[in-house]
Amino acid sequence: MNEAIDHFDTPRAWAVAIGASIANGVAFGVLYTFGAFVTSMAEEFNASLGPTSIVFGLSMFLFFGTGAISGRWADLYGPRPLLVVGGALFCGGLVATSFVTAIWQGYIVYGIGCGAGGGIFCSPLFSTVATFFVKYRALAQGVAATGSGIGTLLLVPFAKAIIETEGWRNSYRILAGVSAIGFIVGLLLVRRSPSQSPGGSGGHVRRVIRTREFKTLSVAFGLMSMALLGAFGFVIKFAEDDGISPSRAALLMSVVGASSILGRLLLTAVAGRLGSVRLLQIALAAQPLAYFFWVISNGRYHLLVIFAALLGLTYGGFVALSGDVVAFYFGLKGIGAVTGMLFLYSGFGSLVGPPIVGFLADLSTIRLIPLSAVFVMALLGAIILFTIPTKPVEFATTQPGSADLGAVITPADELETKEVGGLRPTVFDLEPV
Repeated sequence: MNEAIDHFDTPRAWAVAIGASIANGVAFGVLYTFGAFVTSMAEEFNASLGPTSIVFGLSMFLFFGTGAISGRWADLYGPRPLLVVGGALFCGGLVATSFVTAIWQGYIVYGIGCGAGGGIFCSPLFSTVATFFVKYRALAQGVAATGSGIGTLLLVPFAKAIIETEGWRNSYRILAGVSAIGFIVGLLLVRRSPSQSPGGSGGHVRRVIRTREFKTLSVAFGLMSMALLGAFGFVIKFAEDDGISPSRAALLMSVVGASSILGRLLLTAVAGRLGSVRLLQIALAAQPLAYFFWVISNGRYHLLVIFAALLGLTYGGFVALSGDVVAFYFGLKGIGAVTGMLFLYSGFGSLVGPPIVGFLADLSTIRLIPLSAVFVMALLGAIILFTIPTKPVEFATTQPGSADLGAVITPADELETKEVGGLRPTVFDLEPV
């Protein structure tokens, strides 16, 4: 069988998914520990929440926004060189952050090092996994995305614990060592897919970003990220302000991580039956409900746990389904660049979300104001996503019948035509498994 198609859904393909899961899990997990650091950093630098939150917002903007560039690099060079360079920057950024003497220095070293460093490989790893699978693509994307849930589950309470014993500066150095180990393991497992053709996708990407489907996804993803990162940056801080102990407050992010694992695996497992687009819409529609429990919690821990569990479940499903939705709408050609452009819009949301929440918290002692802002962001994102069409985009090069969602792909020649041509043999085209 042709090498460009005989790598689909193989054990080696699953190894790539696991490697991507480990590397991205470490990156997301470490970045999401910022909520555990925010109080210590704000106190040491005598800074309010708004300026301190810019460190997190800027890093997440660069983390997602760099994908607009690194996605194209992935199409050209594959994921491994990007993981080497990005991983080195990420670990270096953590170490450099441990030596900053002013909050503005954190903007530079944490933002560029951890943010841009992680962004160099994050989007490429997600898109690479998509190119190794056909029948089990949604499930494989779920496995790859599960890493960030596991990373959040384990690293946030770990960070909170070592901050209390080692201080925040040494804690960043310890996290740098943990990150390096995770990136090395990921590097040993990932590789370039034979179906990733270097270059030649620029025209296709330009056509993609002009479509209604891409614009709708971009706006919805941006609003979702505004709400999500605003919540991630302050859920621990706000819980502590309401009298909850630091360890129990940090546990809320572990609940998010644990439930996100369930969301990723559960929703991707049924994607072949119900459709990834509809499931993605449902996941975003449920996020405002999660934030509603945060709004009414008022320091009641059981409501905060419900909020964290629902947010993790829906956020996990969103992350896991996004890759399959991109492949369904726009095909595999230039998928790294397309995914990276969507990450860019998520980055814009990540840039403004945490500072909005932080500055609103500084301006008012009433927590209802910043929490309500998060709720409105999520609600708008969900409403916008429900306006998207549910059929693949048909470009000029599309083969007849590629939009037939009920077709079953089994012959190798048909698979080669659709996959290598950059079209979309996703779970929508296959029998449910």
